[in-house]
Amino acid sequence: MSTARAPRILVVANDTPLPANSGGRVDVWRRLQALRQGGAQLAFHGWVDQGRGTHPDAALLQQLRATCNPATLTPITRSPSEIVQRLLRLAWLPSHAASRWVTLDRAQCLADARRFAPDVIWLDGLYGGACAMWLSRQLGVPLIYRSHNIEHLYMQRQLAHAPSLKQRLGLLANVIGLRRFEHRVMRAAQVVFDISLDDRAWWRAQGLPQVEWLPTIVDAGYAQALSVPTEPRFDVVYFGNLRTPNNVDAVRWLIEAALPLIKRPGLRVLLAGSDPSDEVRRLAASDRRIELLANPPDMAAVVRQGRVLVNPVRAGSGVNLKSVEMLFTRAALVSSRIGVQGLQPEVQACFTLADEPADFARAIEQALDQPVPPTQLAQRQAVSHLFSAPAMIDTVFSTIEWLRASADRGAHP
Repeated sequence: MSTARAPRILVVANDTPLPANSGGRVDVWRRLQALRQGGAQLAFHGWVDQGRGTHPDAALLQQLRATCNPATLTPITRSPSEIVQRLLRLAWLPSHAASRWVTLDRAQCLADARRFAPDVIWLDGLYGGACAMWLSRQLGVPLIYRSHNIEHLYMQRQLAHAPSLKQRLGLLANVIGLRRFEHRVMRAAQVVFDISLDDRAWWRAQGLPQVEWLPTIVDAGYAQALSVPTEPRFDVVYFGNLRTPNNVDAVRWLIEAALPLIKRPGLRVLLAGSDPSDEVRRLAASDRRIELLANPPDMAAVVRQGRVLVNPVRAGSGVNLKSVEMLFTRAALVSSRIGVQGLQPEVQACFTLADEPADFARAIEQALDQPVPPTQLAQRQAVSHLFSAPAMIDTVFSTIEWLRASADRGAHP
């Protein structure tokens, strides 16, 4: 690990990282914990969208503040005045970014930031971008941006898969101006840490050489929990959030296109994840071979129940965290090619890849007919270090030390 002085990092994130019940939140929370355990001093500012979720309870807030001190969460209430202020800013801020800017108590936020005296502002996710860029300018410290997706392309795909008029209108308000805003944030950041190798290459081709790769991490405890030998109860398991349009589309494709082609008697399928939508509930009920488990408290124990883990996602960018977590299990792995995009070729080689329903069904059946070869388990173990906390900490600390040294050279030529 780098010998650079442990930095002071002010994190600005889209929302609260707790409860860590989605891939994006898990990525943020694991990184915060790892950086704090590595010695970094962390402060945190995020938002809680009270129109779509609840404020974390006292226990979760205490957990967050044990890692980040201070930690502030600003509510987005979706009140009429907030909505009007968002609409008035759509010319230069997409709706999701505007909601965070108009709810921000800027005087208090800046006072808290000055007291903390960060070495860098770390923007985790795009939509706190107006706040993060403003703090970077006000404090005269560098901005680092953690990119989870090519957000404007990701949102266009979410819009294409949105099932209701209300969802489509909300996403449309966010898509307007999103590409321009995303480019503005990318250019303002001295360093961009992208979750995906594919997305890094895409951004560099757009003339942004400061984009580097920073893989997601799987903490050692969770990795160990995933790998515990268990007698599987289910033949096929899909896990993840069960509400975003691209995940709902993946579940629909799995149930309506792929599973009907599997005629194996007694097949048992589990869908497990957070906040299943009404459509997911309807889809699960349409096939008596399927069991739905909503909001499981111990996802590792659930994932271990599958002989075959599947990721049939058909739209998205960035990296699917579930695919990374699947590497640490003993199950057979079947995914669409989009499900493993952004990962190294040697990581993708740990999966059976299929995009057509017949191929996907055949891959599941073949995996059920034979155990996972020891050579494949060894191959997964060989790539697991890429997603370790020590490697991430070393990259982040070294980068911040380089930014500090560059600033010193600029101030004292």
